[in-house]
Amino acid sequence: MLGFIQSAASYLIAFPLVILLVVTVHELGHFWAAKACGVAIDRFSIGFGQPIAKWRDKAGVQWQLGWLPLGGYVRFSGDENVASVPDQDDLKAMRAEIERVEGKAAVARYFHFKPLWQRAIVVAAGPAANFILAITLFACLAGVFGEVVRRPIVSGLDAGSPAAAAGFRQGDIILSADGRKMKSFEELDRYVMLRSDVPIRFEVRRGDQELEIGATPVLKDISDGLGGSQKGGVLGFGLPAVVGQVTPGSAAAAAGFLRGDVIQRADATPIASFEDLIAYVKKRGAQPIRFDVYRGGRTIQLVATPALGDAPGVNGKTERRLMLGLSRTLPRQYVERIRYNPVQALGVGVTRTWDVLDTTVYYLGRMIRGQVSADQIGGPLGIAKTSGQVAQAGAAGGQNAPMMLLGAAVALLSLAAFLSVSVGFMNLLPVPVLDGGHLLFYAYEAVARRPLGARLQAAGYRVGLALLLGFMLFATWNDLQRLSVFKFFGGLFS
Repeated sequence: MLGFIQSAASYLIAFPLVILLVVTVHELGHFWAAKACGVAIDRFSIGFGQPIAKWRDKAGVQWQLGWLPLGGYVRFSGDENVASVPDQDDLKAMRAEIERVEGKAAVARYFHFKPLWQRAIVVAAGPAANFILAITLFACLAGVFGEVVRRPIVSGLDAGSPAAAAGFRQGDIILSADGRKMKSFEELDRYVMLRSDVPIRFEVRRGDQELEIGATPVLKDISDGLGGSQKGGVLGFGLPAVVGQVTPGSAAAAAGFLRGDVIQRADATPIASFEDLIAYVKKRGAQPIRFDVYRGGRTIQLVATPALGDAPGVNGKTERRLMLGLSRTLPRQYVERIRYNPVQALGVGVTRTWDVLDTTVYYLGRMIRGQVSADQIGGPLGIAKTSGQVAQAGAAGGQNAPMMLLGAAVALLSLAAFLSVSVGFMNLLPVPVLDGGHLLFYAYEAVARRPLGARLQAAGYRVGLALLLGFMLFATWNDLQRLSVFKFFGGLFS
């Protein structure tokens, strides 16, 4: 029961905190740009709903905390609603009312009567703030903690994989993919994951030679490291079959396996990666297996018989399967810890933000062309689930409460950076109701030298709202599918 309460608390706290940070910074972008342009502002709300606290600053802006901490908004003077959608038919009446109550000079303070370029700056400042937040978070995390990366060296190859068929060998150093320099295996995995069924050209260093190798990733379920899975491109670069830990009382312990052992063959079948080992054990069943193991400069033979045990599956659920009781590790020569000075950390922040944006645009492009399924798009439920899982994963490495809180905070800030890039990009899409829709109307106004007609604007906002709601429903449907909600309710009546 206590475990359930702790798990529920991590979801209920982590999700609002991440959303609140990302959306509040977005709205602060609009707010600060509006202040710089002299726009009259009525209210800035952190959270939605009835305010639980409010106050006014010296400029007369009402600041408030809403009871629902899932975002926020800024409201300019004269707005009909918090979406800043003006009623174009009433602009003349609005001007007349402002002049009557406050005088002609006051008109220039209202957003809808500001010069076009200032309105465009105020609108674009929201997405820009999201990108700045992402750069800042990525840079701070890189500068404070550095990072541990896996060098782009082929340490293992899954039997029958695209990488093995293409001719990769253990020890190959991957220099680039499609001309893009690869600094780590994590970067390579992200690049490959989005390119299932797309040929990739690699530049590889093998000894003193530089080679060019072509390989095409296949679509498979990939563990997301948080107890779930997602579909993505895989080449089959496995981890080497190096023993990291031997479970006490397991079949491997009884056979005499030790930490650091390198498994070379199983029943004379070459084992090029830990994934090969898992596949072979599953294939053999509960039969004795003779292993060739490299230890201390010589090869020895060990015999072990797999036994049934509980292990996490690719979908995050515990499954019962035959296992030896071994866990993997990565030799030190494949791992590198990198520290960054402030300038380098800023560069990391910019690069990582651009990479996330580039990845998002590439995936959406392939989805629109029908080359990949749209089932990987997630909505609020998916973000909530990921937030809780990320917080739990971050806290898991802590030895005490303060370290657990620090780990959770660092993990959530990293998630907020990724989400902030997505929010900034989505808001720039040329869909009415979003910031990009406003900028589209302003572009028309700049070219035609007059605003778009009121009826067309109203129709555009209705279509934009319908598209946005449809997208949210679709994303939520994907979330429900991944959370197996429909299977759960179906099981209640079967």
